[in-house]
Amino acid sequence: MGIRNLCRTLFILVVALVPVSSLAGEGGKEADGYVDNERQTCLMCHNTPAVKGVLETPHFMSGDPASPGERQGCQSCHGPASEHVASPMQVKPMGFGADSEIPVEAQNTVCLDCHESGDRNDWHASTHAAAGVACADCHSVHEPRQKALNRNAQAGICFDCHLDKRQALRRRSHHPIEEGLVGCADCHNPHGGSGPGQLQAVSVNDPCTICHAEKRGPFLWEHPPVADDCTNCHDPHGSVHPDLLVQRPPFLCQQCHSESFHPGTLRSGTGLPGASPDNKILGGACTNCHSQVHGSNHPSGTVLSR
Repeated sequence: MGIRNLCRTLFILVVALVPVSSLAGEGGKEADGYVDNERQTCLMCHNTPAVKGVLETPHFMSGDPASPGERQGCQSCHGPASEHVASPMQVKPMGFGADSEIPVEAQNTVCLDCHESGDRNDWHASTHAAAGVACADCHSVHEPRQKALNRNAQAGICFDCHLDKRQALRRRSHHPIEEGLVGCADCHNPHGGSGPGQLQAVSVNDPCTICHAEKRGPFLWEHPPVADDCTNCHDPHGSVHPDLLVQRPPFLCQQCHSESFHPGTLRSGTGLPGASPDNKILGGACTNCHSQVHGSNHPSGTVLSR
């Protein structure tokens, strides 16, 4: 007989000899299915470091009446335990995560009983909720230091599903997410946001200009694509082109300025080194002259050249 089975057998014998009412205390919670001294009772079997880590989290904050550990302990989330204590092999407590037999919506309801305010207001209308993502798929509430709340580690959780973003961040030009300088949640609200892509802000430009304030404007002479959406020209996760550009100039510029007045000829790859190098393509290309491409406040900056 293995050690685990031996422990279970001994626990069953102890429970069989001790009435549930004695575990429930004098007040008697057994009518509701709860047991008293739940921390001690649960840890008789569930005493691994992975489980006991919850004692070091806000969920078991001593003296805080809002903490589940101060109300009904483990049973605040896992449900009444008296039947499980009496028949641990036959009756399972409510479980969370991918291995749980409980529907995702029911799992999330337990979490939302306390966490349905602030950044979670839009959860029910979020992309993650619609995709059937469980809170426990990202959060490990038994861990004293959750990866989902750690800027240096949260990207790894996001990449489990968003593989295309992992690949983008391997490109030569990328936001320093894996370097730990930027976190996914700096721009996105995984619990639902009012902007596209579950962004923290209403528009795409707002989170960009938090860091890139010099691009915010308003400018005397504005570049319409810039004022409309930064992602018209930039891929925020990563690009093979400099400065996160979706295409290098002048090819990017020619998507709108196909017939400029100087000259009216579209540039192509034949002007790249190896063919017939073209000074209109090499270096900064259009930005050699139109250096204030995001906008200009110069009185003579109508063409964004100064």
